[in-house]
Amino acid sequence: MLAEDGTEHCAADLVAAAITCLIDEISTDARESGVTVACYPAWWSRHTVDIQRGALDRAGLREVTLVPEPTAAVRWLEATQGPLGDGAVLVYDLGATGLTVSVVRTGDHASLLGTPLRTTDVAGAEFDLLTMRYVLANAAAANDFDPYDPVVERELAALRERCRTAKEDLSINTATVVRARLNPADTHTSNVRLVRGELEDLLRAPLLSSIDLIRDAVHRAGLDVGDVSRVLLTGGGGAIPLVAELISTEFGLPVVAAAQPAHTSARGAAALAAELATVTVERAPTAVPAPTTKELPAVVISPLPVAEKPRRPRLRGKQRATIVAGAAVVIGLLATGTAAIGTGIQSGSNPASTEQSSPARAAEIAATTGGQATDPADPNAPVAATDSAAATAGRPKAEAGQPGSPTATTVAVVHSQPA
Repeated sequence: MLAEDGTEHCAADLVAAAITCLIDEISTDARESGVTVACYPAWWSRHTVDIQRGALDRAGLREVTLVPEPTAAVRWLEATQGPLGDGAVLVYDLGATGLTVSVVRTGDHASLLGTPLRTTDVAGAEFDLLTMRYVLANAAAANDFDPYDPVVERELAALRERCRTAKEDLSINTATVVRARLNPADTHTSNVRLVRGELEDLLRAPLLSSIDLIRDAVHRAGLDVGDVSRVLLTGGGGAIPLVAELISTEFGLPVVAAAQPAHTSARGAAALAAELATVTVERAPTAVPAPTTKELPAVVISPLPVAEKPRRPRLRGKQRATIVAGAAVVIGLLATGTAAIGTGIQSGSNPASTEQSSPARAAEIAATTGGQATDPADPNAPVAATDSAAATAGRPKAEAGQPGSPTATTVAVVHSQPA
């Protein structure tokens, strides 16, 4: 795109800049979720989507997910009417620049079926032009103006905008008034009354031509009209009552539209973003729950002294032997009161459980050497398998007091630091 100063701008970069501004204006909670969904027209080619994806990445918007407008619109339908199940929905998107008809598969594998069809002959801008011509034909002294006068050109542009507003008003009301003033020298303003029936007579012919487009889109998707569960109207033109009337009469299908069909795809994209944010939160790592002790015997265990500093001085041989001997008695009491006790390294791939240590785990060193005082920091300290691991392997459990029993066998702690 060329600017007035002659500079060139890539359209995809302008879209990325607009999305950046929108993200900056939304709430803090939405920004922190890190999930944004943007819609693109269903008739865009794969190449065009890739170009837009590259522009978003260059703008630092890698978290933005691109989805087709019909897919987002069907997501809004599910959010408001519940799961649709396996089937197909036809999305009739009548916007300002054209009409796009798409068939969307619903259910667990929602996706576009076939190729969406598009025409610019049926468009909101064309409807505005038809309405303006009707107003000009009924306005007083409509032919007494110079179309090349710059003032008249501005009046015509303003009149077309008023005709667009009148068309939208007739989607709710049955009549409206359009103000027409084209001759700058004439101070009199002409008001043209427009009723819904007159507008529908103007739009009926182009809307009837879209019926064939619906049939072609369904056949290109490999389906029959009977395979479609309903028709969803989106785009600003979806609010015109004649659109739903013609489609329902021709095909006998339920026709659904939001209160503001122009916002349907955007609301569906918001629902998709909320769903993706929820999935992201559920996949976040959670803290490992503390091991339960409800099956252990009610034995009061006095905690071993824990040093306040991260690194404590090495104990002398007699001190270390005294602590290890006392802890061995505690391990014996626990082992004889339960069928299997997992005080050693747990099976699995959780590295956190193998590196944590506590005063009670420091006592496990004694059992590995049969009560001998062994330095926990010694990499050559013997390590034996737990009794529960032996049971997992299918070997019979050893009796208490025998070699391999819980009172004489456990796994040495990996680190001797306190938790």
